[in-house]
Amino acid sequence: MLDYREALIVEKCRNELFPRLAKLTAKPEGSPASRISGNTGNTATEVPARAVRRSHAAKFTEGLLDEACILKELAVRVGQTVLDAGCGNGYMSKIFAEQVGRKGTVYAVDKDRCFIQALKEETGGTNLHAIEGDITRSGGLKAASVDIVYISTVIHVLSAAQLQSFIREVERLLKPGGFLAIVEIEKAETSFGPPLHLRYAPEELKSAVAMVPVNTVPVGGHFYMQLFRKEKM
Repeated sequence: MLDYREALIVEKCRNELFPRLAKLTAKPEGSPASRISGNTGNTATEVPARAVRRSHAAKFTEGLLDEACILKELAVRVGQTVLDAGCGNGYMSKIFAEQVGRKGTVYAVDKDRCFIQALKEETGGTNLHAIEGDITRSGGLKAASVDIVYISTVIHVLSAAQLQSFIREVERLLKPGGFLAIVEIEKAETSFGPPLHLRYAPEELKSAVAMVPVNTVPVGGHFYMQLFRKEKM
């Protein structure tokens, strides 16, 4: 039986990824599509199967969150730099890219190659840069170069060590006074979502994240966003 993450992933792959990946895998050998599969003999259905095993629920909050509320609370402005950590299919990355405009930059980071490749195909040459990478490890982005780090429904799948590693990287990347925005599902019985023991109540999240808490706001349904600020020098 599929657990909740797998069920969401399968549904999203059926509705969104299969059409995209069918186009990608139709390209000749040596193309980005063949590099995604790692085997030019793979069919279009073999790639999503790997994606299903590696993906997380953060990729599928599209339609469940109040994007307008998120943008208002973050006060995303033209010219800013935003990092969407664990971006999934990049739907929020694209919204951020519209808000920051041509003078701004959005980095969409996820370790799922097929999602990143699809996002590159869609947004190549724009102010949105899709990067395959592990958000819990130090990457190639410059220190103190990011105004906002946004991470949605990913924190609860990280181990304590991974969370601390992620926070260290956030502290390195954020400009003084920059913000970390964490979206999570409330710690209450719901018809979907992770087991209660994996969820964070806002106060638990504040204790787990060694940054200055700013505020907690509901962002649609059973989801909330906790804002943290990097202290100014």
